[in-house]
Amino acid sequence: MGNKKKKEKHKDKNSENNYKNFHKEKKFSGKNYNAKKENQKTQKTELKEERELKYLRQVLAEYEFTFQEILQLLEWSQKKRKMYKQLLNAWEENGDIYLKRNGRYTLPEKEGFVKGEISISSGNFGFLDINGEASVFIPGAYLNTAMNGDTVLVRILKQSSDGTKKREGEVYKVIKRNRDVIVGVFENNLSFGFVRPRNSPKDIYIPKKLIRGAKTGDLVAVKVDFWGDEERKPEGGIVSVLGSPKDTEALISSLLLNEGIEEKFPNEVLQELDKIDEDFSDELKNRKDLRHLDIITIDGSDAKDLDDAIYVEKTEDGYKLFVSIADVSYYVRENTELDTEALKRGNSIYLVDRVIPMLPRKLSNNLCSLNPNEDKLTFTVEMDLGKRGKVVKNDFYKSVIKSKYRMTYENVNIILEKDEESEEYKNLYNKYRKIDEMLKNMLELSKIIRNSKKRRGSIDFELPEIKVVLDENKAVKDIVLRSRGEAERIIEDFMVIANETVAEKLFWEEIPAIYRVHEDPDKAKVQALNETLIKFGYSLKGLEEIHPGKFQNIIERTTGLPEGYLIHKLILRAMQRARYANKNLGHFGLASKYYLHFTSPIRRYSDLIVHRMLGRSIEKFMNEKEKAKYGANFEAIASSISRTERVADKLEEDSIKIKLIEYMQDKIGQVYIARLSGMNKNKIFMELENHIEVVYNVTTARDNFIYDEENFKIVDKRNNESYTMGSTMKVSIVSASYAKMEIEVIPYVEEKVKIEEMEEE
Repeated sequence: MGNKKKKEKHKDKNSENNYKNFHKEKKFSGKNYNAKKENQKTQKTELKEERELKYLRQVLAEYEFTFQEILQLLEWSQKKRKMYKQLLNAWEENGDIYLKRNGRYTLPEKEGFVKGEISISSGNFGFLDINGEASVFIPGAYLNTAMNGDTVLVRILKQSSDGTKKREGEVYKVIKRNRDVIVGVFENNLSFGFVRPRNSPKDIYIPKKLIRGAKTGDLVAVKVDFWGDEERKPEGGIVSVLGSPKDTEALISSLLLNEGIEEKFPNEVLQELDKIDEDFSDELKNRKDLRHLDIITIDGSDAKDLDDAIYVEKTEDGYKLFVSIADVSYYVRENTELDTEALKRGNSIYLVDRVIPMLPRKLSNNLCSLNPNEDKLTFTVEMDLGKRGKVVKNDFYKSVIKSKYRMTYENVNIILEKDEESEEYKNLYNKYRKIDEMLKNMLELSKIIRNSKKRRGSIDFELPEIKVVLDENKAVKDIVLRSRGEAERIIEDFMVIANETVAEKLFWEEIPAIYRVHEDPDKAKVQALNETLIKFGYSLKGLEEIHPGKFQNIIERTTGLPEGYLIHKLILRAMQRARYANKNLGHFGLASKYYLHFTSPIRRYSDLIVHRMLGRSIEKFMNEKEKAKYGANFEAIASSISRTERVADKLEEDSIKIKLIEYMQDKIGQVYIARLSGMNKNKIFMELENHIEVVYNVTTARDNFIYDEENFKIVDKRNNESYTMGSTMKVSIVSASYAKMEIEVIPYVEEKVKIEEMEEE
């Protein structure tokens, strides 16, 4: 770290707190204190400051100003110089503006800084991901005190000139800590102890009096009181001993704790939940009654939160499709404790051994869930579709339904396959004879919608996904590939077209919303992808105009081929990550101009927001002032739920890895057939015959294989035999490590006993 950082320590570290205290002192100094009035006043002040910061950043994009010049620019009173200086200090601490040594303010990005959330892998290095830009690689030596998930200001140190836009940087300042409780393995050292977190380059020092009975090897949670500097390590005290680092239940619980996620709901949420009136009979007069329709739900057999129901009928001109979604907004009102907690969680988290719901189970599994033969409040999108899958007419309304059947994907697939010799089919047909014709119509309509998406260039990845089935003791019972039959595709197609229809309505009516956006891939990444594809005999034509259909063409041509799995993964990695935004930026992967999430409000906060906005749009006129208010809030909400979604995805992935590592621990030394499925600079990824992903650390293994990175293959030096993507080979399991979160293999070489050795024996 340079001298600049050391000088930062001498600045007023509490500038933001000082500024808040200034308002606080003013707030409580009066004799007749009115909480509501003061709260409104504070909100008004904060909105004013947001607008001022936004304007200042726009101006600083071209100019640099002194403090005095900013006072004049923003028409701030000279009498409040001290207060406004504190505000500027707070903005600088937050990485929104930057004060140069010459006393002039500018934008951090103009001085080679970028701001974002850091992801740290195994404590050795990190990445800063920024929407629409190339990631910044941060070596372990330059992470400084940053922990996984922290918001940081990074100084760019290197930038490639080869067109790949690769960047390298160092953490200049931690702006916001993601959490202050960290999980790691404890080690006792007589007069003190220390904790080794998995995603941090530094140990945390624990004074003897704060060890609280932890023993060497225990998995513990530690509250960090000091984050460390150039001379001292981070320090803290143990708040709980979780158990053995080899206990998978403790490990999965530690994943949640490490992200600051509570499984239990706060008391104030539960108290509010108890007050919900379950009798909605008075509400029915405000809704369209669809209880006469043979509406059904189709979900996985283990699903408990059923939030979408469908009905289809054939018409002279095409089809009529009803998509009815659980009306969570009826129960979860704005600015309630339930709403605040739902926003904090952002989404439900589906771990391998448990579900952390966004809403309490009384709502998610009971009141809101579209369970069969129960009256349920819903929000319906009714669509008339032509014979080529285009929506020619639509309607949106609050409704009440009574689902006739709780169908499963498995059963619907059996009915649609229509194997008349099968007893299972006969039994299901007799049971669901009443809706057999509708299921056939659903399949017809689904295929029409699918063909429509295909014509416009929608990308459809066929990457296998595993499902880990646990027994009653939470041990791995089975590992299966998730199927994607016609029933799964029907639901996917119907939900996508409902989401698009709602998105288009809100966009053209200029109603604020949270959109699901998937931006165009970075051109440098596409160029690099194309260079790789050429090695396999494929190429993307006309790179100056990137269209999703070009990628889908390659996917279709390579599906089922040995190299197909790698190529599909490489295409996926070249894409931007989908996220939430308060502006409609389109969805590249779906080749859709308008897209958002409307169909899962039980498990996604974005959908709940969309329900509220759609409800307002059909009930009453929304003026410009209301639109501006919601639009300003939605930017922060979109950013928050994009982050919680990334966290949920990582937690789900890590929980599955933990269980697979446990499953393979007693299989060290065993030999399996593995298929090469991916490669990077240091590792070869393989998939075992039981679908488990393993790694071969080719750069550190001492064996007879060499890695040809340029041609995506490994070569056996003894016989010059090569293995590339899709090739199979025998491998031996050498480790299954919770610390590395990977299962490691090496190529298996059968030993040939020489005749001379046998004769000697």
